[in-house]
Amino acid sequence: MTPSSTIAVGLACCSALAYALSAALQRRETGRTADGPDRSGVPFFGSLLRRPWWWGGVAAMVLGALIHVVALSFGPITLVQPIGVTALILALPLDAWLERRRIQRREWFGAVVLVAGLAGLFGLAEHQPSLARPETGIVLGAIGAVLVTAALVTLASGRAPAVPRAVMRAAVSGLCAGATSGLVRTTFRLVEDGRSPWLIAAVLAAVCVLPVASILLLQTAYRDGGLDTGLSTQITLDQAAAMAIGIVVLGERFAMGLQGATLAAVSAAVAVVGLVTLIRSGPTPERTEPAPTAPAPGR
Repeated sequence: MTPSSTIAVGLACCSALAYALSAALQRRETGRTADGPDRSGVPFFGSLLRRPWWWGGVAAMVLGALIHVVALSFGPITLVQPIGVTALILALPLDAWLERRRIQRREWFGAVVLVAGLAGLFGLAEHQPSLARPETGIVLGAIGAVLVTAALVTLASGRAPAVPRAVMRAAVSGLCAGATSGLVRTTFRLVEDGRSPWLIAAVLAAVCVLPVASILLLQTAYRDGGLDTGLSTQITLDQAAAMAIGIVVLGERFAMGLQGATLAAVSAAVAVVGLVTLIRSGPTPERTEPAPTAPAPGR
């Protein structure tokens, strides 16, 4: 590895640790808030805003994003981005330490398998950016598809039980986060090509709205499904959405042609196995509630 690559890897590890700390703190505070009277809606978010440790989680998230950007200035995205998914493995012991619990073997298995599958997908990405010119209709269509999908799934989640609701909202959070990453890259390309200011403004508007929606939805996913369910689903859809925009909007392709696409499908299947394992084995508010105490004899 070159000195620049070594610096990029070190910074990417620091960024992943910051994201892991952010997830653990935010999950902890959403759980504490859910235990009180303000469990949903505006009161829930109002309670979060009054919790200093939740703001600490937000600060860790911002710090992780800034370090990630610096890491990308030293190394390619195909080197830096896969390291970011290790935030899930780092967040597990942090969350367990904050909650004074022991991590189950199935949780470790699910986390490792999920990260391996996602890393495989990134490893098959092209190392050189595509020279294809983003078409206006495809760019606007992608933004519209993300917004409509996010709105419909969020509305549908309102009638779902707690854990399925957490999965759906974490998925939308990941969709919004991944779309943001893809649209940021799209913005750079549009500026380089000297495209219409109105088109660039529309993309930038989406870049400003989608991260806010992602953060808010992720808090409700932590509240209803815990860290394993919320973070694993969010990370998976984050990577999938960013890759989809790269393929559809920016014309990026998998390396090795058809063989690479086949390996990518296998990696995606591996990631899904890890994701399902984590969702089914991780602690959730429903699974950790104490069992009701039986009444004493004679009462």
